[in-house]
Amino acid sequence: MNYKLRIKHPSGAEFEAEGPAEFILSEKDGFLNRLQSPEAGARTAEKEAKSTAQDPDWNAMTETKNGLTALKDKHPGIAAGDAALLLLAAENQLRSSREISAITLSKAVKTSGYAPERLDRALSKGLKEGLIKASGTKRNRIYRITDKGLESAWLIARKLDTK
Repeated sequence: MNYKLRIKHPSGAEFEAEGPAEFILSEKDGFLNRLQSPEAGARTAEKEAKSTAQDPDWNAMTETKNGLTALKDKHPGIAAGDAALLLLAAENQLRSSREISAITLSKAVKTSGYAPERLDRALSKGLKEGLIKASGTKRNRIYRITDKGLESAWLIARKLDTK
C-alpha cells in the first residue's frame, strides 16, 4: 500500500514522500534529523544511505538452470504472486530484462516451489496495483515489471535478507 506525506517546517523547509510506510518513516526521520543539526543529520543520512541503499543479493537469492531463473528457497511468508514479482525483479537486475513470457514465468514460479493453478490469477493483485503490466493473450502473454513493482520487490527481498 502506498502512502503520501507532506510536512512544512516553520523554517520554510518542506518534505514530501510517497511510497510504502517504512520508506516514508525512514525518510521523514532523516529529514527531521537534518533540520535539528545539519552536520549530524548529514553524517547519519550518509550512514543510513550506505546501510539501506544496498541492493538485495539477487545472486544469493536465485539460481539459474538451463536459462530459467528460480528462487533457491521457498519462503513460507510469500505468496506465488510475490514470488513471481521477485523473479521479475531478479531478471531485471541480473539480465537487464524487464519482461518474461508467461510460460517461462510460470515454470520459474513452479520450480521455486510454488504451485499456483493459474499464474494470471496469482498476478491479478500486482496487475491491479500497477506493479506488473501484461501484454498479449493466452500463450503469447508477456509480463513486464514496472518501477513501482521493482520498488515493491526490493522491499520484499530486503525483508527476506534480514530474516
